[in-house]
Amino acid sequence: MCYKKTWSFYRCRSVLLFWLIPALLAVVTLSARGGGQVQLTRDGEPRAVIVLPAEPHEHETSAANELREFIARISGAELTVVEVGNDLPADVLAIRLGGAADAALESAIREQGDSFSSFALFVDETGVNIRGLNPEGTLFGAYELLEQLGVRWFMPGELGMVFPESTAVDIAYQRTIQVPSMDWRQLQWLRYSVPADYSRRLRLGGERRSTGAHGLPGNPPRGTGRQTCLSGHHAPGALEAVVKSMRETLERNPDQKYFGMGPLDGGGYCQCDGCRELDGDSYDPLRDAPSMTDRYIWFFNRVLEELEPDYPDVHIAWYVYAAHMFPPEHNVPNPRIMSVFAPIDLDRTRGMDNPMSPDRHILRHVIDGWAAFEPNEMVYRGYYNNLACPQFPFSQIDRIRNEVPALHAKGVNAVRVEVIFQSWASTPLTPYLAARVWWDVDTDVDALLADYYEKFFGPAAEPMRRYFEDLESAFRDTPHHTGSSYLYFPIFDAQRRDTLRGHLERAAELAAGGRPGWFQRLRQTLGRTDTAVDTAEKPSLYTERVRMISQGFERMELFLDMIAARNRHDYEAVETLKTAYLELTDALIDEGWVCSWEQRSGGYFNRFFRRTLESGYHRTVEAGDLVKGMDDEWDFLIDPAKIGEIAGYYRPGELGGNWQPFKTTSLSWSDQGLHYYKGEAWYRQTVTIPAKFEGRPIYLWFGGVDNAAKVWVNGQLLGTNREPKHGLPGEAGVFRPFDFLATEAVRFGEANTVSVKVTNDRLAELGTGGIVAPVMFWSPTDPDWQP
Repeated sequence: MCYKKTWSFYRCRSVLLFWLIPALLAVVTLSARGGGQVQLTRDGEPRAVIVLPAEPHEHETSAANELREFIARISGAELTVVEVGNDLPADVLAIRLGGAADAALESAIREQGDSFSSFALFVDETGVNIRGLNPEGTLFGAYELLEQLGVRWFMPGELGMVFPESTAVDIAYQRTIQVPSMDWRQLQWLRYSVPADYSRRLRLGGERRSTGAHGLPGNPPRGTGRQTCLSGHHAPGALEAVVKSMRETLERNPDQKYFGMGPLDGGGYCQCDGCRELDGDSYDPLRDAPSMTDRYIWFFNRVLEELEPDYPDVHIAWYVYAAHMFPPEHNVPNPRIMSVFAPIDLDRTRGMDNPMSPDRHILRHVIDGWAAFEPNEMVYRGYYNNLACPQFPFSQIDRIRNEVPALHAKGVNAVRVEVIFQSWASTPLTPYLAARVWWDVDTDVDALLADYYEKFFGPAAEPMRRYFEDLESAFRDTPHHTGSSYLYFPIFDAQRRDTLRGHLERAAELAAGGRPGWFQRLRQTLGRTDTAVDTAEKPSLYTERVRMISQGFERMELFLDMIAARNRHDYEAVETLKTAYLELTDALIDEGWVCSWEQRSGGYFNRFFRRTLESGYHRTVEAGDLVKGMDDEWDFLIDPAKIGEIAGYYRPGELGGNWQPFKTTSLSWSDQGLHYYKGEAWYRQTVTIPAKFEGRPIYLWFGGVDNAAKVWVNGQLLGTNREPKHGLPGEAGVFRPFDFLATEAVRFGEANTVSVKVTNDRLAELGTGGIVAPVMFWSPTDPDWQP
């Protein structure tokens, strides 16, 4: 099979090892090169043959197939694959893989390290030898050779592939050994199907191990809540059940080394005297509650003691997470207890050394505390997505650049990071960058990024570099870190959006050879520009890549414009923008650039925003009229002592006290300093209800609260979001709209005081709280209207 040369982006007379930026080779590596080189192809004809062992492992076969495919893409020459033992022509070079390569390479590798994925790539006048400590290492050695030839896999599929074009393919003499920094490397592509070959091409893998689990094996008895009684005081038998289950597993799989276990996800911990005694005086300052760590470390220590005579190498992996994140205060963990850091409650945007993120400094403190116990292994099980966001542009460059080496230096030797709803249109760089730095924590990230911009975007490299750098600055250099899309409201102001859009427009022009690009065409299609553009020519791959990124940015802009219209209570504009947003989302899903899960009811746009938008449209456009929209800014007061009701904070008119201005739709609870506050708080605002609505039913509508609200108008109680009076809950609940019949409480043509007590009694993963969406008075045109 001969590949057409339409895939080429870099033309050269021959491809050499030194074409690669030398800094990109930095890893735990022994690499020595002479001045010679060997020929793999010449004038489009093969000069080498691939040799496999007699019974190759699937990874060794994949290595042969990948070499054969991409050397053919580069040169048009197809290399033959043979089994070891076959006679080779005298003038043909052998590329020996895995078990067919020189066995002495294994001892050479072990002198540098024994990580599962390690490999040696030796090239001299006798041929090419690629061998790993395991077949996976052999495959990764083949990828190293291809990367030296200029091949890149920046994202799945043909759009993500880059390779040069040359009829002559040469590889330099070398003795390269690579041992990965992280022993286990996994991107957890939740709700997004990524081809297995792409993960392998990123060199993800290693020695598989459990990286934690929710729940204990053996179905141990529950305590006073939904969790297990570890002490046995309330319900005996937990230790026996867990040990028995593990022994049964080990009898079937005696080589199993890792067991994941821990509490069930969520609360409900046993409160019996025995379990509370295990906690001692340990304290979780983030939750203002006892830490659950000590009771579990005490229990895990006993489990390992029971198993040690027969299974001394068994490890327990458990999540350092939520109510059991802080190190134990009264129990020293067995070294075979693996801390799996899953800091879901902390800032998921920035790195541990970023001064904008106190949260990540807490994480550094937590990891240092666990590392002081000198465990055999530690795992980072973090998040490289903006939690609960509908896949808008997001950047993690600074975090990966600085945090991964710091984690490795502290003893973290395995990583499993969630990438929920991966969007190549919004976050194409994060998976590639993370995988490369996990492989080699000493990677020259600046050189890696320069390589990425040049090869992926070609003539548009410079404006795309500026786009990604300015996008990175938006997250790195601002103090906002609320999850979902609340993060985007304060960060992406008009000036920042104009700057980023300008970079994309320039990139589209350069990618299209100086003509107005796909970004302008997209905006013209959506009615957002009047510029006429030519759509006749077929786009290049560079243009397609810029188009992908531009459409991801445009989708974010449609969302932000939609939220701005919502905040000013313009629901006709909301509906128009929502239609365009959903159409573009569907188009990106069809391209494979946005996860299809976002289209479903469980998608984050639907979960956090769509109900509010459609409820507001129905009430003010389809079924009634806007009476009065409440302002973004309210008077606000926290109430940690819970005295607000007896102090009459709901009374109408002027009210003394230290009330402060507080935003509701433009800034989150966390971004105004309340990330760690749990308890009650009060909002107050005064509005005038126009006299022209007298005689019509009046409703007070809330777009959403987190998590419970009790509402008064002019001192008259209307109810709560979960149980509003008059049976009008709408879609009551957290982040969902609800309304109250307020006709009897309002005063037409006069000032009206709206008072809201919000209870936010748990630390939210997103960092939200209180009123999170617009509030308005509205009136149905049909007096018999029902929600």
